[in-house]
Amino acid sequence: MSHLVNFYSPLVRLPTLMPGQFGVPGTDETTGLRQSVEGTIYYVDPNYPGATTTADGTLPTNPLSTVAAAMTRVQPYHGDVIAVMASNAWGNSYGYGRLADGMLLPIAENVIVDVPGVRIVGVAPASSNGVVWVPATDGGTCITVTACDVLIEGFFFDEGPQTGCDAIDAIWDGTTAWGDNLTVRNCVFSDTVDTAIDLDFAYYVNIYNCVFWDCDARGIYCDPAGSASAFCNIHDNIFHDCATGAISMVEATDNHIYRNSIYNSAAIGALAAANLGINLGSGGDNQVFDNWLSCILPAAANGDYNDFNSGGAGDAWINNHCANGDATINPT
Repeated sequence: MSHLVNFYSPLVRLPTLMPGQFGVPGTDETTGLRQSVEGTIYYVDPNYPGATTTADGTLPTNPLSTVAAAMTRVQPYHGDVIAVMASNAWGNSYGYGRLADGMLLPIAENVIVDVPGVRIVGVAPASSNGVVWVPATDGGTCITVTACDVLIEGFFFDEGPQTGCDAIDAIWDGTTAWGDNLTVRNCVFSDTVDTAIDLDFAYYVNIYNCVFWDCDARGIYCDPAGSASAFCNIHDNIFHDCATGAISMVEATDNHIYRNSIYNSAAIGALAAANLGINLGSGGDNQVFDNWLSCILPAAANGDYNDFNSGGAGDAWINNHCANGDATINPT
């Protein structure tokens, strides 16, 4: 889905034809990428010769080597962007790439995003998967968001050489950490990811145009032992055979879940598939509509609509498409 990322190429200026404007700092630079008055682009490219954690990072020809280093430079609500450059890591990990092409290193970090208003963008215009991001440790979480108004897009999350991987964890602990207002879009979560997106008391999260391929555990998840999320929009995503549930948001309230494609081989095979689709049990006041579900209409059988899903009190489940027709009632 990262091919949907719209990220501009650097603006090349010709000083002899278009000299800098007197009194306007920055107009005499030969290259520049400006998306707001204050915003700065920090380039991250571990494959670039000479890339370090101490570089300035504002030029693609002098990039930083890690996202963590870029996080030390961004400022709250300045419109700053961390632009993570494309690599050949996915192709070579799966035997499709050519070693001669180079660019073999993925992003291999467990990063804490604790600066609000930051955008982290994988720049992979030739790839539908995105810039490869793997954890730095076994069972590590690639990105932990503890600040408001963060955007993440254009990445392919995978465990890589590690054992186990959680991709994104958004946390609000009610005191010092806030994962609210997070947007995750145009990302792919591979079949080696355990939990793709964990929402712990995070409100107003927007997740769309993502693909969750055979995640070892869950697609989008709220831990019942923690605190549930609310006021989230989850739409236009693909979930395929997530082992313990595509969308499991027990106790969650006031969310909109729509236009998602959710496939599970157990459900379509009329096998037991309890809550492997959308599970909103113990929550309430959610609206769930126009989703495509690989189950049959309520039939008191394994893999049917009621087996595959659970609704909460006061939910409105409207025109969700099952394999043999549209369900117009809440799952029971």
